[in-house]
Amino acid sequence: MILQYLDMAFIIGKKHGGKTYYYLAKAARVDGKPRLVSQRYLGSAEEVMVRSGEVAPGEPFPSHHLSFGDLGATWRVIFRLQIAEIIDEVVGPRRSDAQASLGPYNALMILNRVECPCSKLGFSQWWSKTAGDHLLHLPQAALDHRRF
Repeated sequence: MILQYLDMAFIIGKKHGGKTYYYLAKAARVDGKPRLVSQRYLGSAEEVMVRSGEVAPGEPFPSHHLSFGDLGATWRVIFRLQIAEIIDEVVGPRRSDAQASLGPYNALMILNRVECPCSKLGFSQWWSKTAGDHLLHLPQAALDHRRF
């Protein structure tokens, strides 16, 4: 399948010797079943707090908000209808110099037109303000307006 949901990342705590240590874990479907595919050690709660900018207990962490609702709903429809796969099947394989085939590019254009229509020149800027990278892995060069 050409388009797949990306690995889901989450934080898990594991107790060792009465102390909890935290890990960044990623899950993905392997043979159709959800499995942990990677873990990265983050440290104890104190270590995580120090690494995250030395925020004092009870103080809010700075956050970065990305648009997702419209994008996620539209992505789900595109994914379930297999739009990108059908386009790639009809059009054929991608060119050797292309970053992605026509199917994913058309899926990106549909996402943009549904959520926040903009020109091809403004696409990369719009994409950076969404959670789109969590839906579709594409190199930054693929988002250049000349690729569309």
